[in-house]
Amino acid sequence: MAAATQTEEGVTLKLLVNKDTNKVLFAEAEKDFADVLFSFLTLPLGTIARLVEKESRIGSVTLGSLNSLYHCVEDLDEGCLGTSIRKEMLLQPANSSEDYCSSLKLNIDDTEVFNNLSYNSGF
Repeated sequence: MAAATQTEEGVTLKLLVNKDTNKVLFAEAEKDFADVLFSFLTLPLGTIARLVEKESRIGSVTLGSLNSLYHCVEDLDEGCLGTSIRKEMLLQPANSSEDYCSSLKLNIDDTEVFNNLSYNSGF
């Protein structure tokens, strides 16, 4: 099995900021930045909760009760949901725009799609 290599990619963003009010007056970005920004809107809430906790460099970030709900499902016995597949679907929900997002210059969604999963089996 070949080792996967990860390359860092970035996007360019130029901002004109009023230092007195700390507000952005003008922003200029490449298409890649706008695409990544819009892709955030396609992320399921479960993915957002997981990524914020996993990737936050500023410590614990609270998203209302979303974090608590995510942890409750994480700690829930799989028997309560019938199958482990159902629990996994809640904790790592598929992004309906996965094809679009996977081709972006910067893709923050780390969810692996269940290609071999039959949603009709085990329910």
